Amino acid sequence: MATKVLLADDEEDVKVVLKMFLESKGYDIVTAYDGLDAIDQARTHKPDVILLDIMMPLVDGFEVCRKLKGDPETAEIPIIMLSAASHAESVQKGLDAGAAEYLIKPFEPEQLVKVLEDVVKA
Repeated sequence: MATKVLLADDEEDVKVVLKMFLESKGYDIVTAYDGLDAIDQARTHKPDVILLDIMMPLVDGFEVCRKLKGDPETAEIPIIMLSAASHAESVQKGLDAGAAEYLIKPFEPEQLVKVLEDVVKA
């Protein structure tokens, strides 16, 4: 059975490219376009892992992460945060919110696959 990934990013071009790439690697992808949609999609689809952008409309990725980690239905789903914010404070804030990993954009697609595999196995 394919690993189900929730990809939450408000940048449509990023979402399309990552979705196509990950599907080509055998992942089953569900997408969300903002923070509230990400929370709804996580509760509805119960993905194996969540790829979560930080800067999104309505609710940012940090708050989405905190909400999902505080909900017994979604608390065990690992979250990988994706962001162009590379300063140490943002990385620490993401990890403190409950993220398993924090990838800085831009990243190599193969790096994402390795992190996905590592997080799903953990």
